[in-house]
Amino acid sequence: MPPEDSKDLEEEEIDPFQEESRLRIIDILERRPIGHEIQCISEPSLYLLRARINGKEGISVGGTIEIPTENVGPLSEVRLKDLSGTSQQELAGALSESIISDTERHISFYNSAGPMSLKFHSFQLLSGIGNSKAIQMVQRRGIAGWQTFEDVDEACGIESVRLLAERYMKEMEDVAQTPRLLDLLVRKEK
Repeated sequence: MPPEDSKDLEEEEIDPFQEESRLRIIDILERRPIGHEIQCISEPSLYLLRARINGKEGISVGGTIEIPTENVGPLSEVRLKDLSGTSQQELAGALSESIISDTERHISFYNSAGPMSLKFHSFQLLSGIGNSKAIQMVQRRGIAGWQTFEDVDEACGIESVRLLAERYMKEMEDVAQTPRLLDLLVRKEK
């Protein structure tokens, strides 16, 4: 017979999304016979989620909902491949908006990225960044680092938010991607 304390621990772990404060809507789906469901990204941890909603008044694609709220039912994780077509089209833009809304958390990648091996730098995890570009980025970063994504873009000639959003999408699509920036930067334990 398990001790009573183990039951208490199990009950506390029921809501894996309790640290989330906002949902960024990427689609609103009609669910028959009644009701609607939203597909969304949670903030700050960027989980792909879905939930039933009590009414769609005041809710729109691209908008956000502060949680918890009585209008949104229980949250459940959804795989990228199971998202609606609209959600898949909206995902890159929604991730970009989420990244911009929490600049400090996400710019930390550009300010702390380092060599992963003798021949591979963390910047090379981003699409289109090769060894010579990674070296150039490190040199331009300097000791102080960057304060804004615009600073990174100007110094390096890249679209830093878009590249980070694309990497996150790649990790959402293939959970075997390693290292996972979502886990290292966004979902790290506090």
